[in-house]
Amino acid sequence: MNTPKSMRTAIGIFGRRNVGKSSIMNMLSNQSASIVSDVAGTTTDTVQKSIEIHGLGAATLFDTAGVDDVGELGKQRVLKTNETIENIDIAVLVVENNKFGKFESELIAKFKSLSKPFLVLVNKCDLKESKDEFLNLIKPFKFVKTSAKTSLNLELIYENLAEISKQISKDTDDLFSGILNPNDIVLLITPIDDEAPKGRLILPQVQAIRQILDGKAYVCVSSSADVSKTAQMFKPNLIVCDSQCVLEVVKTAPKEAKITTFSILMSRLKGDLSEFIKGSERAKSLKDNDKILIAEACTHNAKDGDIARVKIPKMLSKFSGKKLEFSYTNGKDYPANLDEFALIIHCGGCMINKTIMKNRMQKASRAIVPITNYGIIISLCQGVLDRVTEIFQNNLQSGAIGTDLTRYIATTSEPKY
Repeated sequence: MNTPKSMRTAIGIFGRRNVGKSSIMNMLSNQSASIVSDVAGTTTDTVQKSIEIHGLGAATLFDTAGVDDVGELGKQRVLKTNETIENIDIAVLVVENNKFGKFESELIAKFKSLSKPFLVLVNKCDLKESKDEFLNLIKPFKFVKTSAKTSLNLELIYENLAEISKQISKDTDDLFSGILNPNDIVLLITPIDDEAPKGRLILPQVQAIRQILDGKAYVCVSSSADVSKTAQMFKPNLIVCDSQCVLEVVKTAPKEAKITTFSILMSRLKGDLSEFIKGSERAKSLKDNDKILIAEACTHNAKDGDIARVKIPKMLSKFSGKKLEFSYTNGKDYPANLDEFALIIHCGGCMINKTIMKNRMQKASRAIVPITNYGIIISLCQGVLDRVTEIFQNNLQSGAIGTDLTRYIATTSEPKY
């Protein structure tokens, strides 16, 4: 149960009001995670519950408001439900036995348009037999008859969800895929400053340590950005540092040492590193009064010297030489209309899953707005982007990133800024 939510399979539960979505949620989680009532519309906000499913692993269930909700508040709830559809990996459509119509058809069309695999659960099958007419309507889809009241076919539901999860094309959840070998030595530079959480490391740092160990490699951790002595002592094959100290690390590291940042590793894991690098090129052609969106996936309170609200704006303004306007979003918030922005700078995304990051990148692409990442834009502004992305030259789509970043940009399609 300690698996971070961002690494769990997201399973959304959808359907009309009062078909038993919340009861299904409780049945699947074996807990009273959602309030259950005979009154239609009891679930008003999306409810989440972390579970483990044999054959699937760690998952998060999302219980949503009914898509047939009414009134002004009802419309807002339906909008939230539709947003949830965009951000889940697997959809579960709950239908009441012998009832299948407009709302169910529209949901299935939505799932298909977003390429979301789905499972239909026919609830309340303990009350009556399914009619042939109804079965003919749902026959084209993968479905399981069930009853949240009696837990009918619960194991079969788990088996179907596990099978669907295996069919989902997912990249590895490994930060070091393709760049780390057994017995390598990795030096992690994790500055302890006012932004560092008291008494612990942040998720990307912890995740990096665990995956280095899983890869049968060795890890050294230091808080000093001057790596000259540390690198001489341990002779690391790879140095991974916090983006804020990347310039000093590059200056003091051995020339032969491979270097990157935690944020760039996360951008490769959660999104498309090639697109993030290409998007950063927009920083070179910004104009006065251009609007920049800085998107954070977490909701920490900003402190003096905050990377998003202070450091990146200062760096980018100095690098571009322009007077820029900055807007900020946190957590789940992300503007519906991105057209007003000249550039989006996203955090590493350690608190969101790949599906959400992919959706955000697709929305930026549809709006023809370049999108990049904290670590990439900081490295660009510091003049070390080539150095910290060189290690990925064999993994990038074009294979041209390295000491010749200009050649990479020239060989890719130009974005319509």
